Amino acid sequence: MSILKVVKISCNCTKEQVFSSSNKDFNFIVFHNKASVEANDLAFDASSGAVFLREPGLQLEIKPIGNYSLSYSSLSFRGSIASKLITISNIEKNVLLNPLQVHFTDSIFTKINLESTTQSTNWQSIVLAHILELLSKTFRLCNHDFTETLPDHAQKLRDLRSEIHESFSKPWKIEDMAAKMKLSTSRFASLYKSSFKISPTEDLIQTRIDQAKKMLSSSKVSVKKVSEACGFESVHYFHRAFKKRANLTPKHFQNSHFAQEGSVYTPERHFSLDRLTQLAEYSGIIELIDGELRFHGNTNHLSELLGHAPADLRDRPFLDFVAPEDAYIAQDGTTKILKDKNILDLNIKLLHKSGDRIPVQFSALLKGKNWYWFIKYSAVSVAS
Repeated sequence: MSILKVVKISCNCTKEQVFSSSNKDFNFIVFHNKASVEANDLAFDASSGAVFLREPGLQLEIKPIGNYSLSYSSLSFRGSIASKLITISNIEKNVLLNPLQVHFTDSIFTKINLESTTQSTNWQSIVLAHILELLSKTFRLCNHDFTETLPDHAQKLRDLRSEIHESFSKPWKIEDMAAKMKLSTSRFASLYKSSFKISPTEDLIQTRIDQAKKMLSSSKVSVKKVSEACGFESVHYFHRAFKKRANLTPKHFQNSHFAQEGSVYTPERHFSLDRLTQLAEYSGIIELIDGELRFHGNTNHLSELLGHAPADLRDRPFLDFVAPEDAYIAQDGTTKILKDKNILDLNIKLLHKSGDRIPVQFSALLKGKNWYWFIKYSAVSVAS
């Protein structure tokens, strides 16, 4: 008997939703915006970041509130072991929860969606582990004893650091960072260094340098374009900052990785089909048609990320879904694939149907006669 009968992910929903009392699923809902929640005869105002775990038999309605548009994601699951997962995690059912953070839900949803879509060997056990992780982390971050033990500003600092790392190309100033924490610049800098053993300015520079290394080692893009893409004020400043931390210039670094045409920087040299499949949130087969790359086979999971219909993803060239500012990087990667050269962690932004930019790392591997593509992403959309 199947231990999981239903596993369904719905991301960034914008329509009103009614879960009838006859619905036999458990529904884990994460609110990205304010919403009105009606459960049987009770009504709640859910704030952004709130969570609701609905058990079978509960009549639940999700509606917009005030001038806010609806935005929420949900996981539906059902099976012989579903109730045991709830019990093990200790999470409360049919109650509006307000965890300290919910950023981890995006990555767990993505992993669950990939496993339930591909249904590879032992997929149900892996999905069960991810669902238990989701519920347990939510419970821990809702636990009052846990929140009371957190030092002042600690969680806000972690969240801010994640935001800075994810949007490293923005023109961050220490004054902007301190303002987000509602602290003076000196107090903010002191807390940041005490928490992470590095100053906020140096942390940002090192993050940008790390991203620059990935770009320089995976594509023959110009140093100037890398400098701009990574948020440096000028090529001159980028050159000095890079040399100081890498002990060689950006161009020398790039040339050292392209001494042989098509070579790709692989820090851990783990460039196998199994490893890339494990690390990627999305994967599939590439089809080459008239010198153009196209997503082949089941594209339903990628459709949820980009908002385009699966058929549209298969019928149009890969380059159509790349942000214009990164077209030169993607084109260089395409050229390598046409020359039977593997690609690892190409940093580009894909276009959502809405026009938003989605930063991803794109890899491609030739195995036998088939090309496989892999996508890892940060779950942070960049407005166009």
